[in-house]
Amino acid sequence: MQLYMKQKMLSFKQDFNIVDSNQKPVYKVDGEFLTLGRKLHIINMETNEEVALVKQKVLSLMPQVDVFVRGQEVASIRKRITLFKPQFDIEQIGWTIKGDYFAHDYIIYDREGDLIAQINKKFFAMSDTFEFNIDSEEVDPVMVIAVVLAIDTVMDSKD
Repeated sequence: MQLYMKQKMLSFKQDFNIVDSNQKPVYKVDGEFLTLGRKLHIINMETNEEVALVKQKVLSLMPQVDVFVRGQEVASIRKRITLFKPQFDIEQIGWTIKGDYFAHDYIIYDREGDLIAQINKKFFAMSDTFEFNIDSEEVDPVMVIAVVLAIDTVMDSKD
């Protein structure tokens, strides 16, 4: 499954759509304005219901973002203290992420080392545009979207 996320250049709320390969909106990301820490709601465009929430923790030593899918906390992404290359701890789901976070070019693997998704950023676009190639039929695409948004939020945070 291929999905594309195109973030708006000048958006205080972080509102944007996630579209399929035919440019049909599948999910909407609705950010909250004037909150402590970033909060991003992922809404299914077909049913108009919230399917996930990405919520930045404000008071933590290192940047941390919690992921809730269908009302349940499913993951917590925390940036590790490192000197050069950013590394993340992703608790609860057993996923491993490898690649270049600064370039937004990375791969997500499950516990067994099987490929879940590839995320690539398109650099020549006027705004941040990400391409998701979700390779696993068993993985909920909402989970992949939420984890990618969480990593993006952590990368945007100051150490």
